[in-house]
Amino acid sequence: MTSAKLLIGGAGAAALTVRVTRSLYARWNALPEGDRERLEPVAERARRSALDLRGALDRERAGAEARADGATLAEAIIEAAAGDPELDAGEVLQLREDLARELARLSDADIKASRSAPEPDTPPG
Repeated sequence: MTSAKLLIGGAGAAALTVRVTRSLYARWNALPEGDRERLEPVAERARRSALDLRGALDRERAGAEARADGATLAEAIIEAAAGDPELDAGEVLQLREDLARELARLSDADIKASRSAPEPDTPPG
């Protein structure tokens, strides 16, 4: 039987992954039309993997996939911003830092959830 602490920690990490992906998706949606069209497959994959995480039986695998897809979307958004002549280097740097903070939140949540997993010989509870 899985401990309540593990279930809550895993669910919290999953919920955070979905929230961060939603934020990244909103940033993608605010891009100029050409960039949006070019990055649509990346954005849709990130969105789908985050939504699939909610009902996944193997949350660890689904969570890793959702986080990787979110990181790919974040990098694609940064690349699009770097190529935008209307944005200066400072704005691109700020975006890079903002997205790095978002992705760090995901990493921190993943570490906390994995630390709450019971030891193999520990009885649940």
